[in-house]
Amino acid sequence: MALMSGAAACGTSPGADPDTVVITVMGMPAATNTAALELFQAQVAEFEELNPGIRVVGSDVPWDAKTFAARLAGGSAPTLLRVPLTEPPSLIERGQVADIAAEVAELDSFEELNPRVMQFLTDDDAVYGVPEKSYAFGLVYNRSIFTQAGLDPDVPPTTWEEVRAYAAQITERTGRVGFGEITTNNSGGWHLTGYTYTHGGAMIEQAGDGHWVAAFNDRPALDVLKWWQQLRWEDDSMGDNVLGKQEDMLAEFVAGNVGMWVSAPPDLYPNYVAAGGDPADYGAGPMPQAGADATLAGATVLMVNANASAAERDAAVRWIDFRALRPNFDPEIAEETAAAAAADGLPVGVPVLPIYSQEKYEEIQAAIADHVNVPVENFAPYVASLETFEYVPEPVVASQEIYAALDPLVQAVLTDPAADPAELLAEAEGRVNTILEQNQS
Repeated sequence: MALMSGAAACGTSPGADPDTVVITVMGMPAATNTAALELFQAQVAEFEELNPGIRVVGSDVPWDAKTFAARLAGGSAPTLLRVPLTEPPSLIERGQVADIAAEVAELDSFEELNPRVMQFLTDDDAVYGVPEKSYAFGLVYNRSIFTQAGLDPDVPPTTWEEVRAYAAQITERTGRVGFGEITTNNSGGWHLTGYTYTHGGAMIEQAGDGHWVAAFNDRPALDVLKWWQQLRWEDDSMGDNVLGKQEDMLAEFVAGNVGMWVSAPPDLYPNYVAAGGDPADYGAGPMPQAGADATLAGATVLMVNANASAAERDAAVRWIDFRALRPNFDPEIAEETAAAAAADGLPVGVPVLPIYSQEKYEEIQAAIADHVNVPVENFAPYVASLETFEYVPEPVVASQEIYAALDPLVQAVLTDPAADPAELLAEAEGRVNTILEQNQS
């Protein structure tokens, strides 16, 4: 079985049977994640046995908007793309992804997919993708550090002011970073967006002429920046290493050097365990709030390269159904998948934001109950919040470009004690409006 990183896109490989359809699919685990990779390989083997004439070539290259723009334009991108929910509008507009309406119409589960996600993947009768998984921001924290700091690990903070107090206590009593932050590779802008939502703010808004403009140069975002300044320069509870991305923070968190930070708790957990983190230490709380009862929510979606042939589109959708949809829809398949994952030592039963209805999610959870191997109770505060918060999507236009434009603002606040948040917001507003104009011209 040929599984390669960054393999060629659509078409057959040299020496292949001309009657064999070869598809390259994103989403193969990295070689360092041995158990997950072995499960992926087993799934490929089973899929190919069930679908003679189709060969699946995996790619572990993650999505990067800049590099994949060139690969898509040059025809070297994979057949099946695995992208964040921020990307479909631009991919659809540029004609770089295929309409798979005819193929997904054959799937039993298609009509039951979450409409809150599918609205970004459909246009009239056209369908350009399906969700693989959904996520919502929450607070990730180390339960052992909470205990060492004299905090109750079953009662995480629910407001930003409580987070500040908890962070100061963690640093004072344990010497560790009370609250960690990520600021590079678009993560600073991503977090500024999510935090602003909890204050009732927005990042962009639609003007009367239908064009999108920046909307963050106001009180909610300003309050976020000032809060960061308080933790960094007044409380000294953030540490000095404030220029990193999510992978860097995960490594520090696994090492027990960080008490709390913001991420998507269910998505982060498998990576935490794979990196050697202790499941018992993993805590998931609600996204801290400042009056809005809202959290940033998104998804990872699967889309088919526009260069794919009809046979390749059909094969790609068959793979999507086999690996992403059926385990979340068919109780029997869910139980089989969970049993295989548990046998390989992979996390089973991590509470997630469902891609189908809550009723379907509960049916699947009941089916896999005997194989659950994660401390589900540690996620209880986070899960409870999902039932009460409003889900606010990421910016619908040029989100990754906006995040990149906001990274320097966040970095400045956390590295320069003399930084002026109001001035930085005004400068960023201009940059973002330029980006929005370029993406709507």
